[in-house]
Amino acid sequence: MEEQIEDQVVCSVAQDNDAYIDYRKLHYKNTMLDNRVLVFFTGFCIGMVFFYLSGGQNADGKSLLDREHLLLMQSFEVNQSGFLMYTLGLRIKQLLFMIICTLSSIGGLLAYSIMGWYGFEVGLLIFSLVYQYGVKGIFLMFSMFLPHGIFYCIVFLIIFRKYWSSYTKCCHNEETIKNKKFHQRMESVKTILLVLLIFGVGILCEIYINPEIMRKMTLFF
Repeated sequence: MEEQIEDQVVCSVAQDNDAYIDYRKLHYKNTMLDNRVLVFFTGFCIGMVFFYLSGGQNADGKSLLDREHLLLMQSFEVNQSGFLMYTLGLRIKQLLFMIICTLSSIGGLLAYSIMGWYGFEVGLLIFSLVYQYGVKGIFLMFSMFLPHGIFYCIVFLIIFRKYWSSYTKCCHNEETIKNKKFHQRMESVKTILLVLLIFGVGILCEIYINPEIMRKMTLFF
């Protein structure tokens, strides 16, 4: 009887703590930037600085995406089967790399490092295109990553979700311990299926939709 009372007290205290944590999150939600956003924009700013230092050119002295490439893309015919195999192999390697990173002991550091690297690439690319083509460069940049980039971003956030969320321990009674393994297995299966589904949709969008978007966008240049 005393043990049950103690368990109830522990559960009550844990629930109060969780409620306080939720209150703090809601209170500071609109005033504090998410760590992912801070890391991304830090990489973005570094990419901007790198662009100015390099003068918007790569190692061979050429622009990242000059008009010759855009003219070629206007009449470029995509080999769907070959493009599918190439893209599928490339994206699967990237997916496996992220899975290995999240299983690593420094998974959190790697997750934020990847986020910063994405920010660096976006910053470098967008400033380079704006420098070359003005406002049209912004639309060109977005056309390069839509719509498949949205799905890949969701996959990235799901794979590293344990480093974005704060998990709090609640009451560990007998029933919770008994169902914990089953619940974790079901959640793992759901997560794997969800990742594969979103990843597959991203692949299809990159193969069949994005080339058409890019081709139509290059007509304005």
